[in-house]
Amino acid sequence: MPRGLVAEMSANDANGLHARRPVKYELNRRRLVGRAAQRREKMIAFGYYGGKFSHLDFILPLLPTAYQHYCEPFGGSAAVLINRKPANVETYNDVDSEVANFFECLREEGQDLIRLISLTPFSREELVRAHKQERGLTPMERARRFFVRARQTRTGLAQTSSEGRWAHCVLTSRAGMAGAVSRWLGSVEGLAEIVQRLQRVQIENVPAIEVIRRYDSPDTLFYCDPPYPHEARGDVKAYGFEMSDAEHERLAEVLHQAEGAVAVSGYRCALMNRLYGDWVRVDSPVHLCNSSKTSRIESLWMNYKQSLRKLGSDPENSPRLLEKKARTKRSRRNAQT
Repeated sequence: MPRGLVAEMSANDANGLHARRPVKYELNRRRLVGRAAQRREKMIAFGYYGGKFSHLDFILPLLPTAYQHYCEPFGGSAAVLINRKPANVETYNDVDSEVANFFECLREEGQDLIRLISLTPFSREELVRAHKQERGLTPMERARRFFVRARQTRTGLAQTSSEGRWAHCVLTSRAGMAGAVSRWLGSVEGLAEIVQRLQRVQIENVPAIEVIRRYDSPDTLFYCDPPYPHEARGDVKAYGFEMSDAEHERLAEVLHQAEGAVAVSGYRCALMNRLYGDWVRVDSPVHLCNSSKTSRIESLWMNYKQSLRKLGSDPENSPRLLEKKARTKRSRRNAQT
């Protein structure tokens, strides 16, 4: 179909969708991207427990862009990756096959997936259907159902979605319609710009340590956002794939042996302080943890040689200067070899 035309699809064209009225969906990708760019500065595909969308202003300046390869072993919603300046080589990984499958389908068949999602009504029945584990679903239908679970649930978090948590509204309205419906439609339209960002990204679906070992090099920057240790949060079953203290210890052991630069996100607690106490730590402003209603300090531990403790106030630690130092160090290392 020529780019820019308006396609009209019926439910029979969409695998796994029950009968519903045809809808019009504009396939002009450039126009969609332009609209989304005007509407928001930051991109997000879906909410995720432990996701860093609300911490981007804190995290992004601490991740130098001078490295050849940028890798996220615990990719989750990819909020950091898709809002970061692209590196020459980029790798996203998540052990959750549902999340990885969604991003693979969005990258490889973005227009088709967005069209399928646009055919999906905001309905309680859809959320119930999305939770059914059925054999023989195509990757595209799995991706569509994942997005429904992530975006039509009351919590707004993919991992905590359940059939009884449909995000309906009683009186709240937005843009002349129910607020929940407006948010759903906005999330669908916002996918177009994410498709563009994912085109350059390698997507993996393996355990984090396997990815770290596979892509480790002196010119790789790893941003690791593992599940928060249980002692640092109120809900100990929020992640689809939890990590025990022993698994955190094993991860820290591997990261300490890495040749590349490493940044690890987490809450300050006894375990994290013990595992990464020899690294540089930068703390974010205090915020309230929704699950426990207590204050939490999001921190970033880094094995970078440069001190970043005074980032933003000390010109010697500005991101631009730090990147220049990293390039100089790398050039000297290459010259020696």
